[in-house]
Amino acid sequence: MDGLAPGRHASTSTPRSAAGVIALLAVLGLLLAGCSDSGGDGDGGSGTPTTGSAAGSGPFFGECGGVSTAEVSQIVDTQGLTNVTNNSSGCEWVTSDDQLGPQFSFNWYRGSPIGRERATEQLSRESTTDLTIDGHSGFIASSPGICEIGIAFGADFFEWSVSYGVTASGEFDRTTEQVCDATKKLSTTTIERAK
Repeated sequence: MDGLAPGRHASTSTPRSAAGVIALLAVLGLLLAGCSDSGGDGDGGSGTPTTGSAAGSGPFFGECGGVSTAEVSQIVDTQGLTNVTNNSSGCEWVTSDDQLGPQFSFNWYRGSPIGRERATEQLSRESTTDLTIDGHSGFIASSPGICEIGIAFGADFFEWSVSYGVTASGEFDRTTEQVCDATKKLSTTTIERAK
């Protein structure tokens, strides 16, 4: 309703409005389909393309990628971490309730293409390059203050994200190299502990 005079209402029969609603519903449907977990043994002809490996064929990474809150705190050199998200697909640690400070997260994507995640990172980060850790391929993406690493295991992948936020003066208190070193240590630990 942008651009309407006060007290005026947009016509509900405008084809452009209907097309916008249909487009919005289509996008929401795609997002929900991309995030859903069928949980079944097979979906019989869902038309979902395969990547050559069955979803869930990768290793089990354990709770929070096999890394405890104390270990995350030590690796990222940040005290006072609180685990605010802990479920079967990921964990997140923060230092404050408003989540404006440092944030560290682990996410496990089963049956999701790592290429799509990498493409998203290429659009939002200053640098995205290939990376191999202990023989496992993936990517590393970074911008000042944040570094993310995704590592593929067949049709699955995990991603660690390390963000220290900014200081009160608006500066980053860690170099990109320091942020990415911590992200590499977390990723290496997860790979070493995979079952």
